[in-house]
This record gives sequence, C-alpha cells and structure tokens, in this order.
Amino acid sequence: MLHRLQCERGGETRAGTEGELRRFVLHRHRDGGGAHLDLRLEQDGYLMGYRIDGPTLEGTRWATVKAPHPTTWLTQDGEAVREDEGTYFWDSGGGHEGVLVLCGARDTVCIWVDPVDDVSAGDVAALRAAAETMGLGLGDLVALAEDGKTARDRAVARYCGLGRELDGESFDDGLWRRTLAGERLGVVQQYLHGLELRFDRKYPPLPVSQPVALEEEACGGEDSLRALSILRK
Repeated sequence: MLHRLQCERGGETRAGTEGELRRFVLHRHRDGGGAHLDLRLEQDGYLMGYRIDGPTLEGTRWATVKAPHPTTWLTQDGEAVREDEGTYFWDSGGGHEGVLVLCGARDTVCIWVDPVDDVSAGDVAALRAAAETMGLGLGDLVALAEDGKTARDRAVARYCGLGRELDGESFDDGLWRRTLAGERLGVVQQYLHGLELRFDRKYPPLPVSQPVALEEEACGGEDSLRALSILRK
C-alpha cells in the first residue's frame, strides 16, 4: 500500500512513555529501484517498516510498506548505510496511520503517516508496464506527464483561439475546454488539425518569399563591376 509521509524535524509532541518506546533503525540504500530510505520499526519479534523515496526525512515523502524483517537488522547494515537509530512511539494512531515520532541519536522527527487509498497495485503495475514499453524508468514518467500536460494545454489553447477567430461569439470556449480537458493529446491534435485547415482556407498563407524585379541601374555601375572582378579572382 502507498503512504504519504509528512515529515517535520524537531516538531513539538508529547514525550513517549517507557512502555511505548521501541527501537528503530533508518538505512539509506540503493537498489534497482534507485536510492531510498528503509525505515525499520521494532515489533514483537520482527521489524515492520517503510521503503521511502528520497534521501532524507524532510517535507512530503512517499512510501510503501516493507515485508517483515528479522530484528537482526537493528544491529546490522548489510549494503545499506545507517542514517540514524533510536526509539520511536506513535503519538496518535498506530500500525500504518497516525503520527509517528522517531527519537533518534541525531534528531527527533515527527511523521504524519497517511495511507493513499486512491492508488492501487494495479495502477502502479500499469505505470511500470508503460515505462518498460517506452524504455524508461518509472521515475521518468513524472517529467513525461508534465511535458504531456503542457503540450495538451497549449493545443487546447490554440484550438480555442482559432475557434474564436473563425466562429466569433458562437464559439463556446468554456464548453470546448471542458470537452477536451480529459482527452488524450492525439485526440486534441485531431480536433486542432480540422480548425487549422479551416483557418488556412479562410486566410490562405502568403508565400515565404516573392520574386522582385531588379531595376536596370542595379545591374551596372562601378559597384557591380567591382563585385564581378572579385568573383573572377
């Protein structure tokens, strides 16, 4: 399950009681999915935790729940780098939702943990499959989505601009923006192509350049003779 983590260093919270305190370890790791943090929380005989995107526990982070791990990871690091360790408690909630407080050797961090119910495993699988088809990493889809939205917004704006020019007040700008808002870029471009053809028929484009006859005087004189002599050399 995907979680949104809002992290705040040194946030004010109540102090945990001795019965609430359990151990945690924070590892920095890199694998096939890229650089990330592994937060491991002590339970009764095992560790639960989160795989967290990004190199630090600051601001908004996204995380997925990790499979249970043995408690030996509290004292071993393997290929990971130990970023911090200490005790933790839930200031409110618990399990996989609420306010988690990490009392580390380096810092105290309050983490608001919120599950994201509108993202399913099927959505993530579809994104991964799309990335593999295009030969991209899953993280590359973020920039691609931003570029695609920018291109679609520009295509919609151009469509509406041409529509107002061609149809005047009868063109319903708001209706067309709502209609095209959920369409793929290719569909918007098809609509746009139709208006561009109409626009070109109404306002035929002028040639890029037109031949201009030179005056007879421009073909003679000292300047022309000097230019010809340079070319002959």
